Amino acid sequence: MYDLLIIGGGISAMVSAIIAKRRGKSVIMLEKNDKIGKKLLATGNGKCNMANIMPVENKYNTDFVYPILKQYSLERQLSFYASIGLLTKEVDSRYYPYSEQASSVLNALREELTKLGVEIVLNTEAKRIEKGFEVCGYRAKKVLLATGSRATFGADSGYLYEKFGHLNSALRPALVPMLTANDNLKGLRGVRLKAKVKLFADNRFVGECYDEVIFKDNGVSGTAIFNLSQKLARINYKNARLTLDLMPEYTIDECRDVVRKLDGIEGIFHKEIVNNIRRTTGNDINKMVEKIKCYVLDNAKLGSVELAQVMSGGLAVKDFDILTLESKLCKGLYASGEVLDVDGECGGYNVMWAVASGMAVGENV
Repeated sequence: MYDLLIIGGGISAMVSAIIAKRRGKSVIMLEKNDKIGKKLLATGNGKCNMANIMPVENKYNTDFVYPILKQYSLERQLSFYASIGLLTKEVDSRYYPYSEQASSVLNALREELTKLGVEIVLNTEAKRIEKGFEVCGYRAKKVLLATGSRATFGADSGYLYEKFGHLNSALRPALVPMLTANDNLKGLRGVRLKAKVKLFADNRFVGECYDEVIFKDNGVSGTAIFNLSQKLARINYKNARLTLDLMPEYTIDECRDVVRKLDGIEGIFHKEIVNNIRRTTGNDINKMVEKIKCYVLDNAKLGSVELAQVMSGGLAVKDFDILTLESKLCKGLYASGEVLDVDGECGGYNVMWAVASGMAVGENV
């Protein structure tokens, strides 16, 4: 009989296990993969963007996260990393491991788990939770579900709690590239720029973001697109489109003056952007400026799960305690990280939630 059985082996699960074990609890982790922490190795393109110094308000889909993020603040999270021997550094408001290698974070976590004697069972997928909290033949007083999602080398395991009365909302890929119509994409594969991107669904304004856009053969990626994909994943729609302001620092009149002064746009944009603008506007300055300020990508859709960093949806947060993450419907059940209906913007916010929620469970089981 273990004090805590953790289903999943991501960062939230590992943090919970370490903190609970430090408190003298007996802990076992069940991981369906052949290694723990696979998601970490892909986080931040392998550099592992762990946290952000900017305020967390309005960075998530729900206010549910704020009490826990306040209690397990950036300072407490950095202190935890230091306690497992990990050196961090700040780069442009974002925190990374000093090595800028995600493997450093995973190695430090694994080393601490080993030192503490946390039992880890690999290649074991939990498919049901029996009465008395028995999972795959192991029994425990309390259970933590921290499996992440299909977007994070984990599993969509929220259904495991449905028998206890928990609602598990539909899952959609979020923080994901978007597919669009091929109009205005010709020759742009690999082109990067910063733009103010607006998202419309069924002619209704959904949101905007000023950040990097990366053009693909069949759509767009980049931080601006990822953050808007999170908003698109939250709504039902028939038709969506993106509009890019390629010169957001200039008003339309200022933009027109610049183009006239330079006698063209060749010295402003990548040559393939220039070709796409001129393809439909010719040398008409007014039409060029209109397209610069509103570069339209129609038929926008969310990309595939395989390309997503997180999933939108999951276990309804209203059924969990706002400070301990214990189920309100069945005492002894907990959930943390992405298995809950919580998703944040790019910039380390999802890892911050995973760690903070893992700390909350570890300290309260």
